[in-house]
Amino acid sequence: MADDRFKASWWLPGGHGQTLWPALTRRVRLDVRSERLELPDGDCVRLDWVGTSGPIVIVLPGLQGDLKSAYVRGLLRACQARGWRGVLLNYRGRGQPNRLPQSYHCGMTCDLHHLAHRLARQEPDTAIAVVGCSVGANICLKWLGECGQRGQPVPVVAAVGVSAPFNLGAVAKKLERGVSRIYQWYLLRSLRRDVARKAETRTDGLGLSHRELRRLNTFFKFDNRISGPWNGFNGAEDYYARTRSDVLLRHVTVPTLILNAHNDPLVPARLIPHQRDVSDKVTLEITRGGGHLGFVCGRWPWSPRFWLDTRVPGFLARFF
Repeated sequence: MADDRFKASWWLPGGHGQTLWPALTRRVRLDVRSERLELPDGDCVRLDWVGTSGPIVIVLPGLQGDLKSAYVRGLLRACQARGWRGVLLNYRGRGQPNRLPQSYHCGMTCDLHHLAHRLARQEPDTAIAVVGCSVGANICLKWLGECGQRGQPVPVVAAVGVSAPFNLGAVAKKLERGVSRIYQWYLLRSLRRDVARKAETRTDGLGLSHRELRRLNTFFKFDNRISGPWNGFNGAEDYYARTRSDVLLRHVTVPTLILNAHNDPLVPARLIPHQRDVSDKVTLEITRGGGHLGFVCGRWPWSPRFWLDTRVPGFLARFF
């Protein structure tokens, strides 16, 4: 059953429109300060902060997302408006080469784990929450499930996953068909660009020629050659199987909200779990409309409203 809490704008009813329109047109003013986070394995990532005091919300972007992404800026500004701090955890190798041979992947939970525990040690009396978007939602939910499965406490009071993919293998297959191929083309172009930059900084060139890189024109090919082997997986199928978050949702131990839309053009609706498949700490809000990270409402195109900017902090405020 669809949740009627969100109603898409009449002038932007479809999943593709909801997904593309805010990504192409939305501009969010934001003052950000950045710092480098050193990681236990010798690598590093950039953190982008807003706000100066109050609870902390860790934001995980989608695939190839960063501070330029409108949904990221909107969520950070919404946190700041509540008197909270927001921090964007940028992924390894996103936009600029990282130190180690491997870069980030869609199941890499170690950096979130390190940051959350580091913040908790620094400010033991400060409430911390996590908001994951798309691939970031997969990472967030997988981390919560892994910790719950192992009986490890997590230093966060709540979490939100928006447009979670749940099963990346099934998403990769969907993106090879129909209009959804436009997202595959766009994201793979960005991924290949980051890999090419990384190869230029290394004497071995990562064993990749420009010609071979150009041939990685589907997610399966890219993950079978790059994401899987670079990160210790035995090809794409193994990578997809071991990065699923849906099989871990029954182990989540902190209050968690999952927001997904039935008309998401990237995530097939059949992947969305049922309440019986998740722990009693997980709340599913599955809307009819909203697309992928869109959720645009409002009566007119010149005065849109972005539902995530109110629903996400509205949920987190209950625990702050």
